[in-house]
Amino acid sequence: MILTDGTHLISDRSLEELHAFALDIGLKRCWFQGGKRRHPHYDLPKKVRIAVLIEWGAQMVTVKELVKKSRIADWRE
Repeated sequence: MILTDGTHLISDRSLEELHAFALDIGLKRCWFQGGKRRHPHYDLPKKVRIAVLIEWGAQMVTVKELVKKSRIADWRE
């Protein structure tokens, strides 16, 4: 599942899912931060509207929930 706090975008399933979603909504790969050991995520530019993310299937969560999900994602182990 793709999750966002309005500033960051993560997947709790895989990097492939995250990159595919980012590509679909027009994010640049250079906005990707981290790797498997650094809580991989995309930084969202201010021009990206949360409504668009939700429309494309992202789930809005709190910052705390986003960090928690990124730490326990099965694909990172």
